[in-house]
Amino acid sequence: MVAIDFLHEIVTLLQQGMGSGETFQAVFHLVEKSVPFESATLFLYNEEEDKLEIMHQEGSEVVDLIREIPFARGMGMASWVSNQEKPIILESLSKSRPGKEQRFRSFVALPLRAADKLIGVLNLGHSTENMYLKSDLETFGSMAEELSIIVETFILRQQLEERNQSLTKALTELQETQGLLVEKERLAAMGELVVTVNHEINNPLTSIIGLAEILELSAATLTPQKLQDVLKAILKEARRIQDITGRLSRITSSENVDYVGDTLMTKLPE
Repeated sequence: MVAIDFLHEIVTLLQQGMGSGETFQAVFHLVEKSVPFESATLFLYNEEEDKLEIMHQEGSEVVDLIREIPFARGMGMASWVSNQEKPIILESLSKSRPGKEQRFRSFVALPLRAADKLIGVLNLGHSTENMYLKSDLETFGSMAEELSIIVETFILRQQLEERNQSLTKALTELQETQGLLVEKERLAAMGELVVTVNHEINNPLTSIIGLAEILELSAATLTPQKLQDVLKAILKEARRIQDITGRLSRITSSENVDYVGDTLMTKLPE
């Protein structure tokens, strides 16, 4: 068996930002250049649930043995191998039980660890006997170390991307919330403005209506002086309204200030 030295190639693949399926398919393709296999299954370790989960496989069926036997981290050989420090190599399975396991005449399981931390397990299967030899244990060990680094790098990159997505989502939600708060503050300021302006305009408007009613009812009997006094009063109140509307047209701030007496309203320019 030829020693594997493809770490640089895999790092290059990881830098391309491919999805998990494409990345591991490329990894398996490079593995196959040095270690022939007909089927392969990569199990990743879920630390929170303390079990192995299938991350990627080549071939129509999961590559594993004794799948009906439960171990600490799940069913089958992969779970048992996850507790081992070295690859498990079965050179010949010619006497294996009938059924799906007859497809594999050679089998190898590589526990993937990084800094004594379990990353996962890679199982390879071939229908030819002695395709994987115990004399290649050192080579398989080196391959397992490289694969561990590769898989861990991919997992860390995936976690980073997920966190970046979460941060981006949180930032978007924060910006939306800030926008809603600004809009609410604007509407609140407008509401205060409407209430105050309504109050300020209603006072002179009420006076104008009252004086106009006096003119309507008493114009024929009013002396010229009284008529002039009523018209002056109407003009005075109309100018008050004109002053308020003119100041409204020059509003540039939503700052709350005392406008008239104790009335709190949106600031009107002087």
